[in-house]
Amino acid sequence: MKSIKKYLATIALVSALGAAGSANATLANWYLDTDGAGGNPAVLVKDYLDLTGRSYVHNTFSSATDFTYNESGQFTTFSADGITPLSPVLNANFTGSGAGNVGGQLSFSSGTLTVFSGITQIGTFTLTSGSANLNAGTVLPNGAVSLIFKATSLAAGYFFDSAMTDLSTLLAAPGGLVFGFATTNVISLADGTVTIDPSLLNLYNTAFNPDQPGGIVANTTTDLLLSNNGQFRLQVPEPGSLALIGIGLLGFVGLRRRRSE
Repeated sequence: MKSIKKYLATIALVSALGAAGSANATLANWYLDTDGAGGNPAVLVKDYLDLTGRSYVHNTFSSATDFTYNESGQFTTFSADGITPLSPVLNANFTGSGAGNVGGQLSFSSGTLTVFSGITQIGTFTLTSGSANLNAGTVLPNGAVSLIFKATSLAAGYFFDSAMTDLSTLLAAPGGLVFGFATTNVISLADGTVTIDPSLLNLYNTAFNPDQPGGIVANTTTDLLLSNNGQFRLQVPEPGSLALIGIGLLGFVGLRRRRSE
């Protein structure tokens, strides 16, 4: 079990990847109004929104090489383009599930992302697809992970394109509105030096309703607590639809044997 934990921690994550095709263009100069109808003006987002957060991953091994995982994550979007602060900040909760193997291949079977401005829920999104192929071999391994969500609800008055078209009006457009994000740095936090926030475990237990008294309790053998940093971006995937780029990783973990030089 200790060796499993060592491998899990060694290759705990990753990524920024170009999603659905080279022809896709990142949308620049769009607007985010985090207080909706409040007094603060919409913020110009030239390229990306910054995010940071933590996620808890519970892994269950069915063999020496195969495992399934559930994850809960809490994230904060605090500024645009690394410079412009958001007031108020946005917060997001994520829960998701998938399967992987020691070879580093991951697949995502389900997931939900909920975005808040303060205590106001401004969007809900359902995972439509997700996959990953992680390459360990360095202290901070690189890999490629893609998560794509489809909006199931979006409050008016928060997200706008460069022409100030409210993105909530595009939910019924062909293909719907797709949302995702990338984390470019994911670090496994050391055992014994950090404590999992009770709200993160509560989010996990509420989502997955574990069939045991008290729910899942974090351990130091197969479970992981991850620190995440990355970006949100907007992207137009094809004519007639508008999307928030689906190129992300929320702290999922894979296993890969270290390759010899």
